Amino acid sequence: MKSLTKILLSIPSIIGLVYIWTFINPKSIVWFSKNIVSYEFQSPIVNSLVLFQLGYLIFRLWSYKNIEKELKSEWTFLLIFFNVVTCLIYIWKKDDQFELMNQKLSS
Repeated sequence: MKSLTKILLSIPSIIGLVYIWTFINPKSIVWFSKNIVSYEFQSPIVNSLVLFQLGYLIFRLWSYKNIEKELKSEWTFLLIFFNVVTCLIYIWKKDDQFELMNQKLSS
């Protein structure tokens, strides 16, 4: 995966981490908006970005033909249920490892 693609795919997770911070520290919501109504309008946009990111990463994960299904299933589970953190780990570390594993096993 190219660096620009990695950066673009990391944006939804970073925004998600910031949104999680607003649940931990509710006073920080003022950083996004002055009232809750505009915050509620932002949430569907952020969720759609995260779903697009998740769909692309799962599609990319399952496109590797020479990797065991158990490993792909584990990472699919992690990507779905621990999305914000796991997507960043997958994007910046695991995807390159899976690509190398796929090439080695196909040779």
